[in-house]
Amino acid sequence: METTPPARPSPPRHAPRVPRHRVSARRAGHAPAERVWTVVGLLCIALVVVLAALADRVNHRGEALPGVSLDGIDVGGRSEAEILAVARLAAARAQARPFTAIAGSTRLVAADATALGATYDPEAARRAVRRAGRTNPFRAILDTFRRRATGIDVEVPVTIDDRTVTAAIDEWQRQVGAGLTDGTIEFRGTEVVVRPPARGEGLLRPAADDRVRAALASGDTNGVVLPVGRTRPTIDRAETLAAARRARALLARPVVLTVGGTGYPIAPETLAPTLGVRPTDGRLELTVDAAALRTALAPTLASIETPPKDADFAVNGATVSVVPSVTGRQVDLGPVAAAIARGRHRVTGRITEVSPARDTAWAQRLNITKLVSSYTTNHPCCQPRVTNIHTAAAALNGAIVEPGQTFSLNQHLGPRTLAKGYVLAPQIGADLSYEDSVGGGVSQLSTTLFNAVFFGGYEDVTHTVHALYIERYPMGREATLNYPSIDNRFRNDTPNGVLIRTAVSGTSITVSLYGDNGGRTVTAEGPNILQTIPIVEECFDPATTPPKKAVTTAGHTGYVVENFRIIRSADGSTKRQRFSERYQMQPKRFPCPGTGATGATGTTGATGPPPTAPPTTVPPPPTTVPPPPPTP
Repeated sequence: METTPPARPSPPRHAPRVPRHRVSARRAGHAPAERVWTVVGLLCIALVVVLAALADRVNHRGEALPGVSLDGIDVGGRSEAEILAVARLAAARAQARPFTAIAGSTRLVAADATALGATYDPEAARRAVRRAGRTNPFRAILDTFRRRATGIDVEVPVTIDDRTVTAAIDEWQRQVGAGLTDGTIEFRGTEVVVRPPARGEGLLRPAADDRVRAALASGDTNGVVLPVGRTRPTIDRAETLAAARRARALLARPVVLTVGGTGYPIAPETLAPTLGVRPTDGRLELTVDAAALRTALAPTLASIETPPKDADFAVNGATVSVVPSVTGRQVDLGPVAAAIARGRHRVTGRITEVSPARDTAWAQRLNITKLVSSYTTNHPCCQPRVTNIHTAAAALNGAIVEPGQTFSLNQHLGPRTLAKGYVLAPQIGADLSYEDSVGGGVSQLSTTLFNAVFFGGYEDVTHTVHALYIERYPMGREATLNYPSIDNRFRNDTPNGVLIRTAVSGTSITVSLYGDNGGRTVTAEGPNILQTIPIVEECFDPATTPPKKAVTTAGHTGYVVENFRIIRSADGSTKRQRFSERYQMQPKRFPCPGTGATGATGTTGATGPPPTAPPTTVPPPPTTVPPPPPTP
């Protein structure tokens, strides 16, 4: 029997239709869950980022964050003190960086960034490093991963003095300019002479100024390209004539300087040598050099001012006391010079106190209280070298070596020149023969200082013995000197200062060191000597080609010498230091019999302990400090 399925009831006509995709979404039941998981995932990622940022801040509290560098040096995780040390290094490196610029075909060079008015601030750099990655919470979160991926490099902040950089670029303008001349004025006594300007090729300002400043800020100071073209002079004719009028009006009558109610006239001929001009922003400003003004007014100021006096030290036998410093009184000529440059003919000067460079508190902190060591060497009287010894000793007398400081005798004495009072005297030359040199003989002062340092227990930094042994010195315990290549340096390795005093006579020099070395005592052992007998160079036929030219000499024995310094500290501990030195051997040479020629055809020699002379030992130095020299 055939049946038909029942008809499916049709929906009411008024029932709303549901879109197919919405019906399927509801049936699947997945869309809301996907959205929930997406939101959860994003929240988890955000939470991880926030936690990472917080972990960075917590783990690196008081430190630079990871990924931060300063001028290319990684400082991530470093402490405040370490960051400051790196900042100082970076600032010093930036300030010493040479600046080179290219202007057309001209290469321009500045000694360093400071010559262009740039000052780099290590403290500001330290603060900038600490702020890197910590600017605000939202930025810090984003920077957490950026720092690790690409890093954050902090540049050392720089300030640029406008007047200095402008003056430097003005000087470059004069080097580059072809026919370009700024107007200016010159002073010939009280006469004012006008130098008119001229147009030509030169630096295009202010674009060139901006590029120089940008290079100093970025540190990219090598080969900065500056624009060049046809330009006008910065100081034009009208400004040049106006400056000349101002200068002539200033020199038309005396300037009266009033100090303490008393007027002191400054005549035009006295003022004129202190005047100058300075281009500034298109103007030609009059200037007065305050230092030159002080020199010009020296006779007048002598009755008004008292100079400051540094603290000093008075030596009385083996003890030392501080001579207090004295504060000076001086007219402040800076404001006076500025007022005169503005055209003022009546100016009031103010008396100010001037502190000494080394005051009483500084001297007291050095704790220089007693004689530590003293050493004397002798020399024949009245030779030219004695003049040099005395001249150098006078320059060394009173030198102060502060705690931790390394003292350089070469740096303290400077070049030995005729202008300083040094004279020609023999010294050992490169070929081991004696030759005259300005300052010959100062090595005796150096040797005397070295031995005072040796017995004071201070740290020897560098010294060099003579090429040949000289009998007036302790063998292996001496120090030659040659400016600037051979120096004598020692370090004050105590917490107290060292005062160097010298005393001279016609036949001796004494160097004494005063301070407090903590109770250290020094004894010496040695010398232990190995001797090399001089080679004898025998006569040869002077007709040989080429003939060997030689100088008749008795030769010099060579030595290898070993000395020891034993330093006993106040706590009883000892330190043993070895000093090993070598003196060269110089061959004996003699003339050929009957010819007067000199030379050699063969050699003989020997090495071993010395048979007789010179002695194999020298008298040991005193184990106790000798009595102090008379106060110079």
